Amino acid sequence: MRTTPLQHNAITTAMLLGILATSSPTLAQTATPSGGDDQSTKLQTVTVSSERPSGFKARTVQVGAFRDQEMLDVPLTVNVIPAALLEAQDSRGVYDALRNTAGVTRAQLSGAIYDNLAIRGISLQNRTNYRLNGSLPIINLIDMPLENKERVEALKGASSMYYGFTTPVGVINLVTKRARPDPVTSLSLSGNEYGQFVQHLDLGRTFGDDKQFGARVNLVNGTLRNAAEGTTGKRSLATAALDWRINSSLSLAFDHEDIRKRITEPATIVIPAAVNGVITLPSLPDPRRLIAGTWPENDAKAKNTLLRADYTINDSWYALAEVGRAQTRRDKRDYSEITNYKLDTGEGRLDFLLTRDLDFVNRNARFELGGRVAALSAVHDLTFGVMENKLYQAGANSQPFSVPQNLYDPRPVAFIAKTSPTILNPVNTTDRGLYAMDRMSFGDFQFTVAVRSEDYETVTVRNTVNPPVTTRYTASPTTYSYSALYKLRKDTSLYASYIEGLEEGPIAPITAANAGAILPPAISKQTEIGLRTEALKGMMASLAYFKIERATSYTDANKFVVLDGRTEIKGFEASLAGELSRELSLYGSTMVLDPTLKRAATAALTGKTPDNTPKVTASLLLDYKPATLAGFNVNLGAYYTAKRFINPLNQAEIPEYTTFTAGLGYKTKVSGHPLSVQANVTNLGNKRYWETGGAGYLAVGAPRTVSFTSKLDF
Repeated sequence: MRTTPLQHNAITTAMLLGILATSSPTLAQTATPSGGDDQSTKLQTVTVSSERPSGFKARTVQVGAFRDQEMLDVPLTVNVIPAALLEAQDSRGVYDALRNTAGVTRAQLSGAIYDNLAIRGISLQNRTNYRLNGSLPIINLIDMPLENKERVEALKGASSMYYGFTTPVGVINLVTKRARPDPVTSLSLSGNEYGQFVQHLDLGRTFGDDKQFGARVNLVNGTLRNAAEGTTGKRSLATAALDWRINSSLSLAFDHEDIRKRITEPATIVIPAAVNGVITLPSLPDPRRLIAGTWPENDAKAKNTLLRADYTINDSWYALAEVGRAQTRRDKRDYSEITNYKLDTGEGRLDFLLTRDLDFVNRNARFELGGRVAALSAVHDLTFGVMENKLYQAGANSQPFSVPQNLYDPRPVAFIAKTSPTILNPVNTTDRGLYAMDRMSFGDFQFTVAVRSEDYETVTVRNTVNPPVTTRYTASPTTYSYSALYKLRKDTSLYASYIEGLEEGPIAPITAANAGAILPPAISKQTEIGLRTEALKGMMASLAYFKIERATSYTDANKFVVLDGRTEIKGFEASLAGELSRELSLYGSTMVLDPTLKRAATAALTGKTPDNTPKVTASLLLDYKPATLAGFNVNLGAYYTAKRFINPLNQAEIPEYTTFTAGLGYKTKVSGHPLSVQANVTNLGNKRYWETGGAGYLAVGAPRTVSFTSKLDF
């Protein structure tokens, strides 16, 4: 018998409430300890710090509803990039870390300003898909620093049960370093062959009579340079991660980040218009040449603050509360794109959009109650929560102007000041959610059911038109998630999951014809079957098949961002991470996709492949520490991305490419203090290639770059 959504909601809610009701006698018993000690109803210790790093393998995750949970118990694909891997490759941005995971590519931009990413062919939402410590939605419109991060996690798959409206490919979680029993004092200097130098101080201490206080402070400052001649910039970072264990039941964790980055903004390359249904791509321009000149800048700053309280009610129940605020300001953005160029000579037009006072604010709060009870012949891990996320975006008008320019042989561009007044077009979004989850354990079998009820509203005011226009959109969807997991043996689990996700409609960027317009939200669906095992000593291996169905949005031929039909993405993903021996560590992954645009309102799109979606990606990193050369390590990496169509009509594609990395490090002691020095090379073969193509733009990959890092511990 088919159930309506209303009936479905009632049935699922009744199941959860029924379990809680039937377990109330058990709860009453656990609240008053007796002579017995039923371990099945006791929770594991709740902690806000992650596991101690050990090689390339990770055992636990820190994201979403799976915080502090063993990876073998997570019924979704999770990729964890631990500290050892971040250090081995001298990762300096989110993409540097996540290129080691399958299906991660850049989208639209080259990464000079920030890393705009896509996973499984779907672009991440920069306001909701990036999280700090599994909670606060930070705004990915400025480089996310890694100096104060212990690991980077990618939870792949719809995550709306915990996070509300996000794109269905998952969440990128950045986990901060925290104070440990061993004190930390280190000074670092990093740079590259183009004259970039960045200093970093890392301090960590625990103190108090019972070591109940912890503090970890990171300070970063330096000048920025890259391969593009004339690029200049500065960046700084000041962070604090503070912990206070008030008593055996209550603990507080506080994080604050102050991030600043100013750098020359390069021009983007507009995809040429189709001729007789075919697009001919230009020759690859030299990535060392600045098409827009040296004066355009992107000047941004961000402040992220998060406070979390954990309270242990008794052995079986806990409560947590979180409140946070993330703000990113783009005080200055001199955006430009080269268009209408001739393919043979490169002569075209450079269009500027000068924008000031772009402001983005997320305010997030969550209260959660969780417990473990025994009822109906099973152990139930119950989670009940309420969340509110308020997003504010002060979109501003832009001052346009155009000058002649050459794609292949760019000329200097004279400075032009912004003279038009700034007019803000505010967008206010409120996302409130109630959620409940029950993970039932029957010996080696686990079954999870979850439901989330949503109250969503977006209000847009366009002050750049006369009279101003206010648009309001509301929705109250309910979504469901189910999963089953079976422990084939202690070190191996088999799982299947079905997840419904809430996807916020995209906001058309300043370059779109309908700039500032908000598309309506939609529900995405994902099914996944996977196997995860630690059977190979020192390694974590996973294999998964997944299918995603979601609403399709893209930029059409008239530069309007539109919502049109549905996209289906099917694929396989595999990964292997850990230590093959005491000398050799490995991190490898691959993904094979079958993406298709279906049920498109535009008939010509039906059956096409989404733009910027490679059907195959693969990566492999090997790190070798020879026993005969104590202190030395060498690593080699290879990264493959298959060809990709550059627009939804599949009128052209950028070629496949493989890039290589290499690194050499040495650790020793100077006057009893540990010293490490390291050199890394990206794009080892100095390959010229299109790194990304989609949403109307092309981006060229960076040339070979040599970087270095030295660190002294006290």
